[in-house]
Amino acid sequence: MTTNAPAELDPPGPTAEQPKSRGDTSTEHGCEDCDPSLIDAIKCRAEGIAEQAKYNAASQPELQTARTQYDVTRKAYRAQRNSIALEVQDMRHQVKHLIERARCQIKQERVITCLDEAFETICEQLDRCGASSGCCSEEECEFDKSCPPEYRELVRRIAEYQAHLDRDKACFATLVGEPAALAARVASVKAEIDAINTELQADAAATDLKKVYASALVARRHLRLVWNGFDETRDFVNCLCRALTCWTKAADAVSALTGAKAVEDCHRAAHDARCKDLAANTVVEVLIEYERVCGCETCSEDHPKGTDDADCGCRREDSDHDDDRDHDRDRDHERDRDHDHDHDHDHDHDRNRDRDRDRDRDHDRDHDRDRDRDHDRDRDHDRDRDRDRDHDRDRDRDRDQDSDRDRVRYRNGF
Repeated sequence: MTTNAPAELDPPGPTAEQPKSRGDTSTEHGCEDCDPSLIDAIKCRAEGIAEQAKYNAASQPELQTARTQYDVTRKAYRAQRNSIALEVQDMRHQVKHLIERARCQIKQERVITCLDEAFETICEQLDRCGASSGCCSEEECEFDKSCPPEYRELVRRIAEYQAHLDRDKACFATLVGEPAALAARVASVKAEIDAINTELQADAAATDLKKVYASALVARRHLRLVWNGFDETRDFVNCLCRALTCWTKAADAVSALTGAKAVEDCHRAAHDARCKDLAANTVVEVLIEYERVCGCETCSEDHPKGTDDADCGCRREDSDHDDDRDHDRDRDHERDRDHDHDHDHDHDHDRNRDRDRDRDRDHDRDHDRDRDRDHDRDRDHDRDRDRDRDHDRDRDRDRDQDSDRDRVRYRNGF
């Protein structure tokens, strides 16, 4: 069983990698390389790491102490159990003997039967009460340390894992005290047996034998439960190890998610601050955005007011050179457009000629198809006519045969 302290975990999500900005910072701050929100990302990641380190600093001492207690407890339990095993076995024989003695002194089988039934009923009720025995640590203790997309789920998961951690921690503390508790239970049962033995040795006329018999049955039950649900030493050691392991895993998960929550809280605070600043300085922000999108240098004496939107209304010294260049470009553009027009005209003429040829070919094909269809129709008509003629001939022949048959039948009848 290895229960070393969990390693420091990088906060999940953006905090575990390079900081990721939130929003379209290229339009928010004026250029693609300008992203002041990266500062918030770095700051929030640092806060997440600090919060996780703070949690680890508080939880690690307890886990280290538990690690030491684990080694001490499993050895102490084994030694304690081995030392009292023979005593427990001897007390079982004593209780069995005391129950037989009480039966003999009561001498009424009906009373014994009713006491046995009453004892079984109460034992069933005690079992339904859920008396703690056996391993108190849950079988499943796997925890998802990834940061969920929803903040509400993150908070819920931390609370759930912390509750699981508290249960495992309490379970481990109970198990640490089990060696001493085992010795105390054995001593208590021994005292019960001694008391019953003393009452049976007293004057039978002054002794409540039903009470003595019931006490013997209860002592036998307590003796059966003396191991607290751990049939073997290994059962206790496995439970002790599982409780410590689940406690450690839960602490590891809560540590990671606590750091992630700190990062998310930091980003939320930065977002709220940005929104408040926008609301309080809306006009200034509008003007800054205007300057980013449409701003230019202020016109001076060297650059008087003009009408060209490309330079925001300011004339430049090289504007004449730019005008000549634009004129040449426009002339080349007109020449290219005329050439393209002639080329398109020739292309349209060829396309119309091809279309007329295709139309004539389609017409001829339709004419041939109609002619073939008429020929097939005439052939079908002739075939139908021949079939009708054959049918009429067969029908006349059948009618003649029926007539001859009736005539023969009539002749034979007379």
